[in-house]
Amino acid sequence: MKKFVVLAVSASFLLVSPFTIADETLPLKAVNRAGEVIDAALEAYGGTEAIANLNSVARKSHFTTWATNQSRSPGPPWDENEQMNFAAIDFKQKTFVGKNKGSGNGFDFDGSQIIKGDEGWQISYRAGTVTPLAEPDFDTTSGPFIRVTAPLLVKQLQERRHTSHWLGEVDFNGRPHDVITLVMEVGPALSLYFDQETHLLSRSERVLPPFGQVDYRFTEYETIDGIPFSKSFKLYVNDQPNIYIDYKSTKINAPIDAYASVPDNLQWVEAAPPPPTDVEVQEFKEGVFLVGAGTTYAMFVEMEDHVVAVGGTAGIPERIKALREVVKDKPIKFGVMTHHHNDHVLGVPAYQDEGATVLTVKEHEAVVRAAASDADSLKVQLVEDRYVFDDGNRQLEIIDIGPTPHVKHLLVAWLPEEGVLFEADHFPNPTNGRMQPAQPVTKRLAEAIQQMELDVKLIVGAHSPRVATIDDLRQALALSPVQAAQTSP
Repeated sequence: MKKFVVLAVSASFLLVSPFTIADETLPLKAVNRAGEVIDAALEAYGGTEAIANLNSVARKSHFTTWATNQSRSPGPPWDENEQMNFAAIDFKQKTFVGKNKGSGNGFDFDGSQIIKGDEGWQISYRAGTVTPLAEPDFDTTSGPFIRVTAPLLVKQLQERRHTSHWLGEVDFNGRPHDVITLVMEVGPALSLYFDQETHLLSRSERVLPPFGQVDYRFTEYETIDGIPFSKSFKLYVNDQPNIYIDYKSTKINAPIDAYASVPDNLQWVEAAPPPPTDVEVQEFKEGVFLVGAGTTYAMFVEMEDHVVAVGGTAGIPERIKALREVVKDKPIKFGVMTHHHNDHVLGVPAYQDEGATVLTVKEHEAVVRAAASDADSLKVQLVEDRYVFDDGNRQLEIIDIGPTPHVKHLLVAWLPEEGVLFEADHFPNPTNGRMQPAQPVTKRLAEAIQQMELDVKLIVGAHSPRVATIDDLRQALALSPVQAAQTSP
């Protein structure tokens, strides 16, 4: 039997639409089936009451990471690094603690982030500093931990089940699974794979532009206080291994206050001002522009009858558009790719659209062409040690200072007359100018400057709006890492 629902659209028009009550429509089936999968998962994870009462989780773990598309050389095998991690969450108090210690890609790190309700702090045990967070966000900060902790994803499903839909049934690892969606408070939607027999979460997926598909795997479950937790976890990016987590300990519903306290032996510093959200153009030397917003910047250098662009991070089309407001009559004839990492070749299509020749090293050519809109038609100029632009009035040198702890080949741009150096990923330059102890990559940059006898006065980079001085670099080199005391989990 069919009933009809009459919807008033306007005073002069009525839309009459048949709505099937007896038959289950596809959208209704997606909602109902998702509810059945969620109910089964709740039982498998200890029951509705156990998940509802799961207020705090603290986990200590060992991370093995692969620098997928971020290794010293292009292509696999990717560089492998290790770190120790501790994370703790308390939902009632809106508290989250995340600690990481390790090294990789030419950086050493030892720090934590703490969120307690409306307050938050960024701690660097390596520098011995604590910085208040301007806008603490519990949901955003705790999201990565929730996404790798299966019972917490089930808790999200319990609280947000009205947003979930059943996507279908698939085989994973030779076993049938139901796939349903989860829309968390922040971040892209997840597709969750639940084993039809055990009703435990085996896998989740989401798409994360520009990197592609991120795939989470939950394995080797053990039961802790009646709730199953995976003892290990694997993350893949576009089917390539990215992170393996081996959990060393897990505690639930225990106080985490001790981990959320700020040590009193740290130096308090003011937060750096946030970078601009709108693209800005800085002409810090005549005809030399640093253009960008947020954490991605490119340098544009005016030559006699054209412009040379340096840097290929995100947002190059918008940066070119902003430059056009200032430099209207000169074409961009060259675009320099500093290195092969996937976040530093995003600008290749934009430079290709400008008709520009892209500069890179031979070892990175395949990656650069793969990033182009048309690999075959991309104009490429290979740099071997050094490439010099000289129009009689200005000289711009593109120099390979590799190898570094970050990459085997790194192109920097050097303006000898102006004393300006542009680099990417090798000189952390906070917007407040407060230098941290020099990282291994920074020491290598300084070493290259000295070896090549470059009279550097100013340093600009691909990830900061601030124009630094050579004294900033010297200050970072003079600082020694400290070992600030911290509460051990």
